Amino acid sequence: MKLKVKTKPSYNVYIEKSLKKFNETCLNLLKGENVLIISDSNVSKLFYKKVSALLVGKTVYLFVINAGESSKNAENYLKILEFMAEKSFTREDSVITLGGGVVGDLGAFAASTYMRGINLVAMPTSLLAMIDSSVGGKTAINLQKGKNLCGTFYQPKAVYINTSFLKKLPASEVQNGTGELLKYYYLSSSRSDFDNLSDINAKLIYHSLKIKADIVAADEKEGGIRKLLNFGHTFAHAIERVSNFAVPHGLAVAKGIKLALIFSKNYYKLSGEDIIFYDNMAKSLDIDVNCPYLYSSLIEAIKSDKKRNSNYIDMILISGDKKPIIEKVLIDDILGYLK
Repeated sequence: MKLKVKTKPSYNVYIEKSLKKFNETCLNLLKGENVLIISDSNVSKLFYKKVSALLVGKTVYLFVINAGESSKNAENYLKILEFMAEKSFTREDSVITLGGGVVGDLGAFAASTYMRGINLVAMPTSLLAMIDSSVGGKTAINLQKGKNLCGTFYQPKAVYINTSFLKKLPASEVQNGTGELLKYYYLSSSRSDFDNLSDINAKLIYHSLKIKADIVAADEKEGGIRKLLNFGHTFAHAIERVSNFAVPHGLAVAKGIKLALIFSKNYYKLSGEDIIFYDNMAKSLDIDVNCPYLYSSLIEAIKSDKKRNSNYIDMILISGDKKPIIEKVLIDDILGYLK
């Protein structure tokens, strides 16, 4: 399957069952002699040799970070830049991000800023990265005050999704990615495409990325409609931070959606049956969507959210007619609507 992301510049997403088509689709995009594969301590052991073997005629280097959200930091970012400089990378050379969202965000940030931008190809290995973070051009590292507070918008040359990578994922990681799929259920104009979230396949990945690609093409820098992609994320990022990132992103999004629906019920008079429906859908996927943290603690974390504007924050809510809507909400009012 191929999906064109119509940003400026545009690029293709390839969804394949193996690595067989990587050379014909992506190798010619890696113009320079040097290629840096950025991966983590788990993924590199599984897939680095297979991917590096494809890069015939290239000088291939590997930079490995420790697996986990804590590695998406300024120290690793600078180490990657220094590594490329030591190896005499030029603007013609390339970065391949081989991993999940942490590797994708950090590696893309490095690629976007080294010599003001070098070639980037994303090879997501987690379900969450395949269906979401690998497309859209957001790059980031975390700061002490919050998640993704430093970053750029930078589009890759291509995204290559090898669905066979999913076979190596532990069940917890598939569940984590499924948490983000719940977001696309609510953003989809054809929710029947997401009726069976327990069957992870190429079509489900395609439908998710098609929603994101269309939104990103219409609003590349998140000035308007792209904010819809943050459905559940305001609360999710707060949950991640309050839990000290013990709750992984996808599951935090699933919990954040539950809170957004509760908020929507009190703000838009969304039916209580819609919340029951969501609870049952999540339960069928064995996903716990209840939030174990004090709402007041979440509000404090939300105050550091990058989407905050003065005393307001853009919340993505679901209206009474089941449509996602961007609503400016006073931060001081959030606690009242949750209660």
